[in-house]
Amino acid sequence: MADQSVLRQSSLLGRLMLDYETTNELGLVDGLLVDVNQGKVVALVCKGPVWQRQRPVYSWQQLVNIGKDSIVLHAQGAEQSQAAAQPMVGLEVWTDMGNCVGQIVDYRLERDGAVIQYLFAQPGQAGLYGLDPEAIISAGRKRIMVSSRAIEQAKYYADEAIPMAQQDWQATAQTTAQSLADQMQQRAQGWSDYAQEHWRSEDVNEQLRSTGRQLQDKTQGLRSQLNQQVFKAKKRLSPLNKALENTLENALDKLSEPSSQADSPPIDLDSFEVWEDDE
Repeated sequence: MADQSVLRQSSLLGRLMLDYETTNELGLVDGLLVDVNQGKVVALVCKGPVWQRQRPVYSWQQLVNIGKDSIVLHAQGAEQSQAAAQPMVGLEVWTDMGNCVGQIVDYRLERDGAVIQYLFAQPGQAGLYGLDPEAIISAGRKRIMVSSRAIEQAKYYADEAIPMAQQDWQATAQTTAQSLADQMQQRAQGWSDYAQEHWRSEDVNEQLRSTGRQLQDKTQGLRSQLNQQVFKAKKRLSPLNKALENTLENALDKLSEPSSQADSPPIDLDSFEVWEDDE
């Protein structure tokens, strides 16, 4: 028979919370907050109506009793600071050697809130491992660190089922690992393609520079040849230009000279004989 004084964090989630003084429903248990240094649950987070923006937090000291169907507590208890408290479910478990060995999915606790054992799961393996609170070296908002020896000595519970809220964690972890591997492969392929494209670009640039130099050399050669041809043509046309100039000068000189012919004598009309017609 199971020890009734030992509770599972997962068994308290969703349980009704009642006010001891008024019997009013306060809401449902949404989570527990643990002070890691004390190794103790110090508060409960309540999920109230949908119009309630903030989730009320009740101190563990406000509890009156934990029943099978509800948790009874004093709703008007003294407020206490929970700055050092945090949720533990979902934290990654890392060793002091730098290895991630799993994730906390549940824990056992006494009715006074003292944590007996944290339960963590490993990707791809059924069952849970038990970890003593004293094994925790340090804790943050995303992960805890424990000694490698504590992991080696962790008790394995093959018949322990992963809580419903955490059953998809193993699949998520495997999917995440595969996704990271795919991303790394894509990045490596991307760098390879970039390098090849960069090298090709360098080759193309070098070819363009070489082609430009060749075109420049050919242009200079053609310009030199053209200058030589023009010089030769001018040299050939020089005598013709002089001959044309002389011809034009002679023609102009002739046009400007006075007529050298003597004036013709006038016609003497009296010298012509007139013959009469015979009758």
